[in-house]
Amino acid sequence: MTALADAPARPAARATRSGRRGGWRGLVFVAGLVVALQLVTTLIGSRYFPRPTEIAVAFAAQVADGALVVALLGTLGTALAGLALATVVGVLLGLLLGSSEWLYASVRWVIEFLRPLPSVALVPFAILLFGVGPTTTILAAFYASLWPVLFNTYYGVRDADPVALDSARTFGLSRTEVLRRVVLPLALPNILTGIRVASAIALVLTITVELLTAAGGVGYFISFMQAAIRTPEMYAGVLVVGALGYLLALGVQALERRLLFWNRRGDS
Repeated sequence: MTALADAPARPAARATRSGRRGGWRGLVFVAGLVVALQLVTTLIGSRYFPRPTEIAVAFAAQVADGALVVALLGTLGTALAGLALATVVGVLLGLLLGSSEWLYASVRWVIEFLRPLPSVALVPFAILLFGVGPTTTILAAFYASLWPVLFNTYYGVRDADPVALDSARTFGLSRTEVLRRVVLPLALPNILTGIRVASAIALVLTITVELLTAAGGVGYFISFMQAAIRTPEMYAGVLVVGALGYLLALGVQALERRLLFWNRRGDS
């Protein structure tokens, strides 16, 4: 009996040990990469390829000065605002279109026309309407990140288990109750996958628009430092963008684990 009771715990323990080894290997790889870059950049001696130690010093100085922190908070707030708007609109539209074949057929040509349009190409039009500022950046991030959420929600609704739907109708649930209590939970894994993809897209568009419009944020910080030929500070901004994208991905994965505790796919 003891052996049987311990059996389910062994795979979990092995997975935990494997995850720890993977984490250590990642840290060792990063440390080795930094050392190699330090050696190579020291040998090259180019002002356009600063040493990692110079980038670290510049990063610390900009954080202490507050400029990089303000830029980071601005970019993060804008990207999250665009992502939140895309999530709300995308999930609502996905539920409606997925539950009504007639409605999807009616608006399909509009969606297929709008989806391929690059968000960056619409930035000049948005500037004409809203000017240079957070509104334009948020709308660009919203437009680009809307489509992964919308289509993942749509396909999640279309793939809902028909037996579960028939059972819900048999128990007398209304159409709205079926959507809220049956369809939405079944589509949740797809929805969260769409949000995970959209989070990266929202950040990319936010940085891109900030670079184009000089409207503040980390994108403007990078552009300003590049124009001023302050290369270590520029690379520090680039590294902050990478770290921010990684943290956003971790946040979405944590949300998946919390909401999909009943589904092992949420742990991937």
